[in-house]
Amino acid sequence: MPRLKKIPIGKEEKIAELLCELTRLCNIKEEHFASSFNLSPGEFRLLKYFASKETYTIKELCVLLNLTPGRITHLVSSLEKKNLIKRKVTPEDRRNILISLSSQTQNFINNIYSDHINFHNNVLITVSEKKKNEILSSLRLMVDSLQNWINTK
Repeated sequence: MPRLKKIPIGKEEKIAELLCELTRLCNIKEEHFASSFNLSPGEFRLLKYFASKETYTIKELCVLLNLTPGRITHLVSSLEKKNLIKRKVTPEDRRNILISLSSQTQNFINNIYSDHINFHNNVLITVSEKKKNEILSSLRLMVDSLQNWINTK
């Protein structure tokens, strides 16, 4: 059997491999956080957005989470059954539904957000401020590059 010639991997391919590994590890982390709060990973991701804004439409959540309206509706129904969020039909357009936190959920969201921040602080505790700034700059560059690619599709 002939041996395959090993093709040298360029920096771009190494970056792609690291991004895939980072995505995989982030998914594991999110699954851990979700289960610790008795949530599915999708419910967890949806709720995290409420740390920065009080209400969303189904359409906004579809864009933010890159999910179909049907999947968002399923997540919203599940979270509604858990009394974590509520739906409200807007008087201007009854087809438009606003999703917001239920009254008792804000403390829950604060706990999720606080635990999430503490986790990242602990992961990066041994990284110098200079390196953190470099990581932040590099990640911003990657996000911007990927966003530019998406915008040109």
